[in-house]
Amino acid sequence: MAVFVDNPDQSTRTRELTPNPDFPEFLVSELLPWIHKGYRVTTDPRLTIMAGSSFGGLAATYAAFRHSEVFGSVLCQSGDFSWAPDHIHVMGRLADATTETGWLAKEFIRSPKLPIRFHMDAGTFEVDRVGTGGMVLETSRHMRDVLLAKGYEVHYQQFVGGHDYLSWRETFADGLIELVGR
Repeated sequence: MAVFVDNPDQSTRTRELTPNPDFPEFLVSELLPWIHKGYRVTTDPRLTIMAGSSFGGLAATYAAFRHSEVFGSVLCQSGDFSWAPDHIHVMGRLADATTETGWLAKEFIRSPKLPIRFHMDAGTFEVDRVGTGGMVLETSRHMRDVLLAKGYEVHYQQFVGGHDYLSWRETFADGLIELVGR
């Protein structure tokens, strides 16, 4: 079973999907109980996959970080790990390089290893061309390396493409196969 959570507009998407403790709390205290009440679905965390692309990939990783007892697998497509609480985003780009990127990577470094598996991907065209501290490709590689150094199971792939659903439609299936099997 797949459940998709949509955002009505970009400002709501930014508010809900950047590390915001209210979103994972909503998932585990409201959405999942509603799903379990109405549908026969697994409660096995390894088979409960949190997935998302861009800020959604960041949110999926953060939700599993906050609730690894529920979300044991993460499918992160082009996760925007450049996010930091004091970053300023202007038209999808960081306004300047004065803020250090990688807030969530630092949270994983500080915490004990959690029971989470990852499938991550990023496109070769999602690079930092303006010197603002890293975009999706660089920060995804960094997050991958942090997770591997902590001992997490991480499947990582790069695709020839950009930050778009055309690329993600193919890698979504790859991630499900890696996390669930055939």
